[in-house]
Amino acid sequence: MKLSLYQRLSLSLFGVFIAIVCVFYFWSQQVEQNTRYESEQQLHLSLAANLARDNPLLQQGVYDHDALENLFHTLMILGPAFEFYFADPQGNLLTHSIDDSLIKRNKIDLVPLIQLTRNKAPLPIYGDDPRHLTRKKVFSAAPVFNGTQLQGYLYVIVAGERYESAYNKGHGNRQVELSIVFAVVAILFLFAVMLGLFRYFTNPLRHLIADIHALKAVNFDKSKVKLHAWMGNSQNEVHQLGCVFHDMVQQINDQIEQLKQTDVHRRELLADISHDLRTPLASLQGYIETIAIKGDSITSEDRNKFIRTALKNSSQLKMLIDQIFELAHLEGGQVSMNLENFNLTELLYDVAAKFQLKAEVLNIKLSIIPEFSHIQVYSDIGKLERVLSNLIDNALRHTPAGGNIILETSDVNNGQCYLTVKDNGTGIKAEEIAYIFDARYRASNAIQGESKHAGLGLAITQKLLELLKCEIRVQSQLGEGTSFSLNLKNVTT
Repeated sequence: MKLSLYQRLSLSLFGVFIAIVCVFYFWSQQVEQNTRYESEQQLHLSLAANLARDNPLLQQGVYDHDALENLFHTLMILGPAFEFYFADPQGNLLTHSIDDSLIKRNKIDLVPLIQLTRNKAPLPIYGDDPRHLTRKKVFSAAPVFNGTQLQGYLYVIVAGERYESAYNKGHGNRQVELSIVFAVVAILFLFAVMLGLFRYFTNPLRHLIADIHALKAVNFDKSKVKLHAWMGNSQNEVHQLGCVFHDMVQQINDQIEQLKQTDVHRRELLADISHDLRTPLASLQGYIETIAIKGDSITSEDRNKFIRTALKNSSQLKMLIDQIFELAHLEGGQVSMNLENFNLTELLYDVAAKFQLKAEVLNIKLSIIPEFSHIQVYSDIGKLERVLSNLIDNALRHTPAGGNIILETSDVNNGQCYLTVKDNGTGIKAEEIAYIFDARYRASNAIQGESKHAGLGLAITQKLLELLKCEIRVQSQLGEGTSFSLNLKNVTT
């Protein structure tokens, strides 16, 4: 059977309480016994001295032991709670008031007697019990002299065997009854208090568990269930846990909502890309079918025109497919990094050389500022080249004939340097800048050239920069141009 936290705490406290009751019981018994013995010893402290002073036999030095034994017997009849013994100066018992068969030891330790008669120890003081090998009893004692010579000690046990038997017989039953009544009342009181306290302390935990089960029942949709309120500034650990749980639930719901939005975007992207794929594919298929059907009936000039158009659509289709695979590969997160030190300006010249011919055809000037620089950066040269290619290709599409594209580097001397790709093209509206890195997004003022593009270039650029741990900043004014600036780790010495 599985027990709840509330039940486990109750049982644990019950066990601890039983142990405390037992310890308290035995401790109280010990305290009660010591108090009783101290009182009895204090009450009969001068008993032995008075007997020794008032009895003629003891005053004479105790030569007649038979007569002394009869005296002890008479005294014991008068005081059955007492046991009388007479010991020599070495502690050997010479005579006593009880039957010889009950004596277990014939010598007692005189140190407690000396401590009592000279008042050198606090009460109660325990002396040897001749009726037991190890037991100690409270007593009264007095030295007996014959003139100036010590004859021995009168040793009186004030709580003898008869007294103990009678006391235990009556008191023991009452003590057991009282103990049982006390234990039952205490346990009942404990349960009442314990159930109330534990319910109070575990109530927040039960609320938290109820919230968890309620959320699980609605697939962790926070909008479908009302959660308990928790005090964020409370010192109660359960309230702190409840606040963290609220934050966790909120984060889970935000992530679920983000996943839903991502799924919607993926569906839209897939639909748009499917349309973009069908367009060049249909055109390619149409021209090839035309050539196949007409055969030799078409002129050589038309044939070459059809083939050039088919090749153009084939290139467009390949570029689009390559971008789709690249974006999917980057979003999958399974991309290896090859970080190294290299000269940034040399990379800019290599990338610019790839676009120089296209820039000349479009009558756009492509320049690098400064022309020479010794800036060394630590990055993945292949991925940074891909980023620059996307930015330059994007700038070429949005810059009219006669325009300028500038690749500019600057060293800020704090372990960072900036690389900026700047054009004086059409620019971007301020309200559209936040969306230009979304896949398939095209600005409303984008220039539509002869070759269509899928709008994935900047989305790929952003994914690459996230891998390179670089930030990109965009500044643009409509009709004046756009600049993309990114920071790189500078390792120039």
